[in-house]
Amino acid sequence: MDKYSVQFDDLFKIAWEEDAVNNVFTEDDVQQLVRDEGSYEIDERKVDTLQGASATLTRPDTDKQEFDVIGDVSEAQTDLDKMLSSEVQDTHRELSGSVDDKPAQEGMVWALAGGDEDIATNFHRFVPDMAIEFPFELDKFQKEAIYYLEKGESVFVAAHTSAGKTVVAEYAFALATKHCTRAVYTAPIKTISNQKYRDFCGKFDVGLLTGDVSIRPEATCLIMTTEILRSMLYRGADIIRDIEWVIFDEVHYVNDAERGVVWEEVIIMLPKHINIVLLSATVPNAVEFAEWIGRTKQKKIRVTSTNKRPVPLEHCLFYSGETYKVCEKDMFLTQGFREAKDTFKMKNSNKLGVKPGSKSGTPATRPGTQGRNPDTSSRGKDQKHPKHHHTNSGAAAIQQSSSGSKRSESSFWMPLINNLLKKSLVPVVIFCFSKNRCDRSADSMFGADLTSNSDKSEIRVFCDKAFSRLKGSDRNLPQVVGIQSLLRRGIGVHHAGLLPIVKEVVEMLFCRGVIKVLFSTETFAMGVNAPARTVVFDSLRKFDGKEHRKLLPGEYIQMAGRAGRRGLDTIGTVMIMCRDEIPEESDLKNLIVGKPTRLESQFRLTYTMILHLLRVEELKVEDMLKRSFAEFHAQKKLPEKEELLLQMLRQPTKTIECIKGEPSIEEYYDMFLEAEKLREYITEAIMQLPASQQFLGPGRLVVVESKSDDDHLLGVIVKNPSGSLKQYVVFVLTGECTSSALAPNLSNQNDNAQGEVQQGYMVIPPKGKRGMDDEFFSAGSTRKSSGVIKIKLPHKGDASGMGFEVRAVENKEIVSICTSKIKIDQFRLLEEPSKTVYSTTVQLLIKAQPDGHKYPPALDPIKDLKMKDMDQVQKYHAYNRLLEKMSENKCHGCIKLKEHKSLMKEQKVYKTQMDELKYQMSDEALQQMPQFQGRIDVLKEIQYVDSDLVVQLKGRVACEMNSGEELISTECLFENQLDDLEPEEAVAIMSAFVFQQRNASEPSLTPKLADAKKRLYDTAIRLGQLQKHHEVPVDPEEYARDNLKFGLVEVVYEWAKGTPFADICELTDVSEGLIVRTIVRLDETCREFRNAASIMGNSALFKKMEIASNAIKRDIVFSASLYVTGI
Repeated sequence: MDKYSVQFDDLFKIAWEEDAVNNVFTEDDVQQLVRDEGSYEIDERKVDTLQGASATLTRPDTDKQEFDVIGDVSEAQTDLDKMLSSEVQDTHRELSGSVDDKPAQEGMVWALAGGDEDIATNFHRFVPDMAIEFPFELDKFQKEAIYYLEKGESVFVAAHTSAGKTVVAEYAFALATKHCTRAVYTAPIKTISNQKYRDFCGKFDVGLLTGDVSIRPEATCLIMTTEILRSMLYRGADIIRDIEWVIFDEVHYVNDAERGVVWEEVIIMLPKHINIVLLSATVPNAVEFAEWIGRTKQKKIRVTSTNKRPVPLEHCLFYSGETYKVCEKDMFLTQGFREAKDTFKMKNSNKLGVKPGSKSGTPATRPGTQGRNPDTSSRGKDQKHPKHHHTNSGAAAIQQSSSGSKRSESSFWMPLINNLLKKSLVPVVIFCFSKNRCDRSADSMFGADLTSNSDKSEIRVFCDKAFSRLKGSDRNLPQVVGIQSLLRRGIGVHHAGLLPIVKEVVEMLFCRGVIKVLFSTETFAMGVNAPARTVVFDSLRKFDGKEHRKLLPGEYIQMAGRAGRRGLDTIGTVMIMCRDEIPEESDLKNLIVGKPTRLESQFRLTYTMILHLLRVEELKVEDMLKRSFAEFHAQKKLPEKEELLLQMLRQPTKTIECIKGEPSIEEYYDMFLEAEKLREYITEAIMQLPASQQFLGPGRLVVVESKSDDDHLLGVIVKNPSGSLKQYVVFVLTGECTSSALAPNLSNQNDNAQGEVQQGYMVIPPKGKRGMDDEFFSAGSTRKSSGVIKIKLPHKGDASGMGFEVRAVENKEIVSICTSKIKIDQFRLLEEPSKTVYSTTVQLLIKAQPDGHKYPPALDPIKDLKMKDMDQVQKYHAYNRLLEKMSENKCHGCIKLKEHKSLMKEQKVYKTQMDELKYQMSDEALQQMPQFQGRIDVLKEIQYVDSDLVVQLKGRVACEMNSGEELISTECLFENQLDDLEPEEAVAIMSAFVFQQRNASEPSLTPKLADAKKRLYDTAIRLGQLQKHHEVPVDPEEYARDNLKFGLVEVVYEWAKGTPFADICELTDVSEGLIVRTIVRLDETCREFRNAASIMGNSALFKKMEIASNAIKRDIVFSASLYVTGI
């Protein structure tokens, strides 16, 4: 029985030891039981089966000879379910080599951290025959990764920027070549894919697959974007069978809000035979992420990392022409920061004087400008240019700035550049968080010339070769001419607004070392492998598309990591520009030495994902949700919850034996719970009534909620809330009342008698029952209270045989306000405690209890307290009816009622815990399950799937739509919105699916295009409203705005008609680079629409999309990448 699960062994052992049953199992029954127990997918049928099994095991039926624990549960698990079984352990597999003698019983630890010195020391003995030789000594983390690759294991390499992670990718390619299998390298950015194609081309048999390029798809080693690999997996492409390695570069891109989900989808869908290589910058939770992948793929993931950068960094502040070192060797230098702060204070006090009341060291700046990115205050004006007006790099753009502002910019940058040149700290990358800021900064340096004659010659020859592939008019584009003017002087610009060919020229020249100063946005740090000697931050704030905010430590580390060239520099320098302020020390420290950003799941459901998964038999949507990184921790705990459930099922439940026959305690207890809810509601309402406050004064009897399960407590208000104590001070009886507790002079007193009692106390009957001469009075010895409480609350004691307590009570703890009052001595109860006073108060409270009742009559909420709210009155009457119904139940007044209520409470808690466990182990507990159901309802209503969730024609068409929003694109086709448009008009309207800039200038459209725009927008609004109706979290207006941006409709229309590129640029304020990117993506959209037309059988649309695609594929927009074709 050793091979079976521990939990069920225990079950069987208990049953056998107690001789409760004789168990006869068939082999099939036991195997099904074990298989079910090891699975993460515990559905309702399984839980019910386990419950039934447990009940059978614990039933004392000695005559029963056999039973079947599982019964007829024959629902087979899918292969993926078996794959993810938490109990699957291959105990026969032993790891070879002296460094892998870790015990196999480490359980479900899938991520194994590296750091074994033995591998680095004896690397050549462990790996005597390398698949590829490197002309340099490998680092420790590289040796570890290669060792594990040779063993056929998956690895996660989390290393610093420029540490040499690409070596691991190269080795995976070499192994695939050696084994005659295939390898796939995926990258988040097309630029990286193109660069890697160029780097690997001379070493391996390489192919390239991106959205617009397909080169040698039959090659052994394929470089592609992650989205293309996802499409292959959804389609079940034949190539997948041949793949041995998949390399994910820049894995930290999983944090991207828009595209991060793609990484999770691909990792989840990769077949088990494929090994994974993950390359990432340093992240604090690399082991956690690797654990998720390992658990999902049921394979060990080796985590290797670097402890420090190969080239250490020093961080400095640059202020007023001087450099102040603030961090070295990851240690923050407070002294350097203080020196910079002191210089700042001195300079500002000399110029402006320190304003009274202002913070020390805070500059006297204009309101609203402090701490901003220097370019953000004018962002709105700069981003929306007037027509026929551009901000281009180079000579053609110089005229756009006044000479004064240029001189100001130049005077800002030149001291820094001169400082860097003097210290030989070039080349330098200056990060500006605005395209306009990059252009203006470069243009301002019109007087600087940083290159030698040989550099100028190299730049001129390179540019001539690169731009010679452009036709005449394109060579004279302002951006092309302007960038060459800058480059010849050793100055470069790099941002998303540049033409692709211009960006590549800048990147290649920077890598050659002839560009000395490069003004760039942060895309250069993510998409280009080009380290520099120095990195400069123009600002520590950025606009992220939604708001202006401070840089995150992860963003800073990514960009700062470009400083320091391995093999050339002993140290990399990072400088932070300080214009009119010095950053706060805490902010600066957190930024420089803070932890990088954690890898977080960005998983979200999309309609395309749902439709694809509904067409794939091996993987359900629920499976995809369970295996996402977002659900990792919840799913990881399922075996523990299953064990807990089994333990609860084994516990015998106590039965309630009623002495009056069949028990009706269940019904009584349910009424009791309902009555408690109503009572709490009514009590809260009563305490808020104005009339209640008039009654709640010292001496008023009240019933207070008990802190235990016993009955509520009778008490008297001693003191009202005050400034020092916001609660009522109440004297309550806590012990049981017996006749012997009454003092003789009170217990023998006639109920109607009136007169003086000990220490001036007496019971005051309700006002309506008092005579005219009934008055409150107290003994002459009673002192007036000062209102100060000198006893420690709660104050406990006993008097006259009864326990009491003076405690502070909240409003909500007062259960009811009684009709009676008693006279109290507040002074001797709270300030000078007197045993006699306590004893008398106890006796008066006991005396106030009517015969046969625990509490005096309560004030009527409607008559006495003037409750008028209809809902409150109805609930009050419902409460009274419920009490009346409870009194008619045969359990009411039963001597065992208290015991049975306690048992019922235990059973309710037990059932609640069981239900909660079942829920947590079911699919319904998945975070995105409600949204999934809503999206399914949407797909049913618009007939993408039928009632059985079989994908229909419209759903198959939607699966082809990857570049635009799938529902809007599909509805556009099925509503024949493109039928009455010419190919040029159709492709122009389609640009709304792929254009991404929000604040472009309004295009000038023909009436036909304006109508088409309105139709498409109305369709988006209708779909948004439909989703909102089905509780998908979508705002219709926002949905339409986010997925349809019509800013380039006019530009694309003119381009498709054959207008030169220089002319179409005059029609919009959108930068040339974004225009090119949109048209390139638009060609991909044309292909998708063409495939959709083929599925629909619409030959006219198919032909129209072919014509449209050919119309836009020309000239500079589709010029081949320099990385792919070479110079």
